[in-house]
Amino acid sequence: MKFDRIFAASLVSALALLAAPSFAADGPLGLELDGSFSEGGFDRTRYVPPVTHPTLNETPFITTELRPIYAHHNIPNDFVTSGGEINVIALQGRVAITERLGFIATTDGWGDFDFDAVLPDTDGFLDIAAGFKYALIHDPAGGNILTAGLRYTAPIGDVKTAGIDLTGRGDGFLNPFLTGATMMGDLQLQGSAGVQIALSNENWSYVHLGGHADYEVYDNVFPFVEANAILPVDGGNQFPKGSPLGRLTGADIADIGAANPRDIVTLGGGLRFRLTDNVLLGAAYEHNIASNDEDTVFDWRITTDLVVHF
Repeated sequence: MKFDRIFAASLVSALALLAAPSFAADGPLGLELDGSFSEGGFDRTRYVPPVTHPTLNETPFITTELRPIYAHHNIPNDFVTSGGEINVIALQGRVAITERLGFIATTDGWGDFDFDAVLPDTDGFLDIAAGFKYALIHDPAGGNILTAGLRYTAPIGDVKTAGIDLTGRGDGFLNPFLTGATMMGDLQLQGSAGVQIALSNENWSYVHLGGHADYEVYDNVFPFVEANAILPVDGGNQFPKGSPLGRLTGADIADIGAANPRDIVTLGGGLRFRLTDNVLLGAAYEHNIASNDEDTVFDWRITTDLVVHF
């Protein structure tokens, strides 16, 4: 069964990553698990990854880590469902292969969709995305890093309501992206850009942008602001342009597959706390500032995570 395969794969991945602390930096199979934080590399205590849009806004640093995530997502009252909410639980994993090369598994988990009207409530597994990233510029002395990556989203999800596929449709996605950061004392700036390319007509394609700025106001306390954008370049075929539902937009959690989806632009902020040298806690609030509440499922969202990096 699909659940058995996903659970087994997740368990094996989690156990492999949890075993990482028992190895030195020159780990099993020659892996350099400290990645960007290897000897002579970046300062581990200044690692402050983004919180919002975690499946798209990838950190440029090469890390070995586990990152459990919980997100509470509110649907606008003007949406066709008259509002509702989505709750997501997910687990990301990353493995540093060398100082510059890393494996990433950034999309997975379980989504619970609770609609106020029109559509039946539903839940199920989300799609899975994984790939690799490589630091093109790795300059610890100057505090600069620029990383390129590529990931593939496998359409294994099974979220469906009233015959509408919200995940698990089509042939998946390819996502090439660039992400970078610069450190200036207690200030850190990060940004990312990529294209989510649908591999079949069932799904939409879009450009995604992410920005992050944090400042260490006290030891191990990092308030931050973040902005994100999802800008469609092509729609799907589940709802054609002539349909009254042809403009419905599913954001980064689900793909409604409408032919003419709308832009999503969010602005928010939050706090990160470094609990130990290797453990970070983060929480953020973001709100969709684009004026299209009747078309998109994105009103506001609270995202929390725990980053355990080795």
